[in-house]
Amino acid sequence: MKITLERRIILFSFIILFLTILANSGMDIVGFRRDYVNALVLRSQSLGTSMKGSVEKVLGLGLDLRELSDISEKCRELVQGSPEIAYCLITDLDGTTLFANDPAYRSLRTNSIISSYTMSDKHRVNLIGDQVRYFDSATPVISPDGKTVASVHVGFREEIVNDKVAKMVVRSVFVLLIFFLLSFSLVVFFVKKGIMQPISALLNGVKKISEGSFDTVIGKMPVYEFNKLAETINFMSASLKNREEEIQKNYQELESTHNDLHDSYIKLESLSLELEKSEELYKSLMEDSSDAIVVIGGGERVMMVNKMAEEFFGYAAREIVGLPLTKFLLLLNIENIPKIHRVFSDAIKGVHVVEELQFVNKDETVVLGRVYASSIKSSGERLVQAIFRDITKENEILRNLEKSAADLARLNKMKDSFLGLASHELKTPLTVIMGYAELISTDMAERVDKTVLEMVQNISNAAVRLDNIVKDMVDVSMIDEKKLQLKLEGVNLNRLVEDSVNELRFFFSMRRQELHLNLDETIPAIKGDNLRLLQLLSNILGNAIKFTPDGGTIAISTGVKYLLRSKQPELSGHGQPVVNIGKDRHMYVEVAINDTGIGIDREDQLRIFDKFYEVGNIEEHSSGKVAFKAKGAGLGLAIAKGIVEMHGGEIWVESPGYDAERYPGSTFHVLLPLDPLIGDATLDYMNLLR
Repeated sequence: MKITLERRIILFSFIILFLTILANSGMDIVGFRRDYVNALVLRSQSLGTSMKGSVEKVLGLGLDLRELSDISEKCRELVQGSPEIAYCLITDLDGTTLFANDPAYRSLRTNSIISSYTMSDKHRVNLIGDQVRYFDSATPVISPDGKTVASVHVGFREEIVNDKVAKMVVRSVFVLLIFFLLSFSLVVFFVKKGIMQPISALLNGVKKISEGSFDTVIGKMPVYEFNKLAETINFMSASLKNREEEIQKNYQELESTHNDLHDSYIKLESLSLELEKSEELYKSLMEDSSDAIVVIGGGERVMMVNKMAEEFFGYAAREIVGLPLTKFLLLLNIENIPKIHRVFSDAIKGVHVVEELQFVNKDETVVLGRVYASSIKSSGERLVQAIFRDITKENEILRNLEKSAADLARLNKMKDSFLGLASHELKTPLTVIMGYAELISTDMAERVDKTVLEMVQNISNAAVRLDNIVKDMVDVSMIDEKKLQLKLEGVNLNRLVEDSVNELRFFFSMRRQELHLNLDETIPAIKGDNLRLLQLLSNILGNAIKFTPDGGTIAISTGVKYLLRSKQPELSGHGQPVVNIGKDRHMYVEVAINDTGIGIDREDQLRIFDKFYEVGNIEEHSSGKVAFKAKGAGLGLAIAKGIVEMHGGEIWVESPGYDAERYPGSTFHVLLPLDPLIGDATLDYMNLLR
């Protein structure tokens, strides 16, 4: 939308008038508020000085300030005589209120200052209060020995000032609108009558002339300047009628020629400067490059080498520059010279070539290098720029990495083969053993000797234990390969803890261990796999039973914690994506399992979650599922850690250390988010929030 001159003038006038009136009113309001506050402050100072004089007279009689009884009444009389004044307080040097005109103001903290103001007479006024703010004027009370013993505080509400200013603002806005409307109407009338009408007439005449109507005559204008402009336009129209076409044509031709010459000159000068800069830049980059650079001319001679080339080959520039390419290659004792010569021949034709070569430098050291050859053009001549890079160490590192990768792949394959054997080869014979053992123990129990039946039962128990180990190995394998699927549903963690305890209650009773539950019933439900979380809790509780002596105590508690989570970088490739949620507080449900067992060494507290890792001396372990210090396969805590991490949580253990005599105990902490979908960011334990 185009803005006309009329609108511009009216808008400009509107803005100037509005800002002028607004600024004037604003300054009046600010001045009024300042004067009103000063007046109330002076009144407060006057009342404070009056009260100070009364108190000092009494103190002059040798009486203690705290023994006076009628000061509160005196304060009340002062406040009643001034409606704007809110309170009159007498405080000691610590800010404690001794006397007040109203008991409601005794709790007012005069030393809790929001801001301070210095008046023109250097008197300081403080703004105090919490829900209601007051302008407080303090006057010190001087004892006969010249010491300050108390302060007289007289103050008024900030709300009184604001109400007064609000009324002033309403009145000012009303006057502003009336005056603004009158002034703006006069400006609009003047603009339309005295400016826009003559301009419109001139504009119409000029428009007709611009359209080719050179006979157009603009009439006389009421404004002198506009009239002179109209006469000039009329004269111009008459002159243009005869000469405009030819003059315009000649001028355009001359201007076009001049512009072409000027553009050509600027372009030529720019190209010259760019060429000089490019040559200087190329020389600078070549000399300072960290790679060895050799430039071969069209006659297959070495034209230029940089400092790094001298260090790389071991020869000074004067020994290399000017040599034919073949002689240069012979000097370096390069293998397969015809092949390398062909590389430079292809490069001078415009082909970008990369080739590895082996040469011997001046120090008789064999160097493996890589050459990047490409064609460049300089002063109409094609040159070859060859960049040499030492890849001796790089090649050695690459070979070591390839060997390490092959070893890791072989070990990983052996691990997968072992787990596959456990999950497939062992499962079938175990099923047969367990089936026949159950058949003998049930259907054929009457036909089998009791001793044999007891042996069969032991075989069945051992097979069941071995089957559990195989299942754990399969679970670990699925966790490592991220193939374990979670069936997410709403889970009440307190009920899950109770179910896990009920499953193991027989073992608690057998070991005569006390169990204490401290479950927070206010914790919210989480999303998780009910069976896997039950497996997690059973593994940790079973571990606590095994390493806690008979008669020991195991305590389980649940609660809620808030943690700060740090923003993580996105993973590239095919890795699992990380949900970047920034550094913010998030709710987690915590399960803490504490025991009075033998404890865990500090160096073992991270390694116990590794697969097949067993704490302590294996020879000290006893057999049995929950026997004291019973030896397991070392998979329970590894599975627990995998389940927790798949739910987006964290698991760790805290223990003062290992002591099989004093039993320092251990505490396993499990943190689970409300929703496992946001569980891929790292927890910031240093900023744990209660």
